[in-house]
Amino acid sequence: MANITVTKVGVLSIGKLIGTVNLIVGLAIGLIGAIAGTVAYLSAGSYEFFEGLLGVLAIILSAIVLYPLVLFALGWLYGVLVAFIFNVVVGVSGGVELTVSDDKIKK
Repeated sequence: MANITVTKVGVLSIGKLIGTVNLIVGLAIGLIGAIAGTVAYLSAGSYEFFEGLLGVLAIILSAIVLYPLVLFALGWLYGVLVAFIFNVVVGVSGGVELTVSDDKIKK
C-alpha cells in the first residue's frame, strides 16, 4: 500500500461527473413524471385527438428532455463550485492523504 497526497482536482472533470450523475437521476425522475403527467392530463378532461396528442407530447418531451438537461446544468455548476472550493481549501491545508493499493487480481 502506498500513500499519495491529493493537492488539486480537475474543476471541469468534477463538474462533468456531478452533472452526469444528476442527468441520470433527472432522466429517471423525468420518466416517472412523464407517466404521471400524461395520466393526469388525460384523465383531467376530454380532449380532441390532436389536442390530447399535442398535450401528451409536450408533457413527455419536457419531462424526458428538459428536466434532465436542467439537472445536468445545475449539477455541473454545483460540481465546479465544490471542486473550486476543494482546491482552495486543499491548497491552504496541504492536501488530502489517500492510501492506495497496487494489488493485482490473481487468477
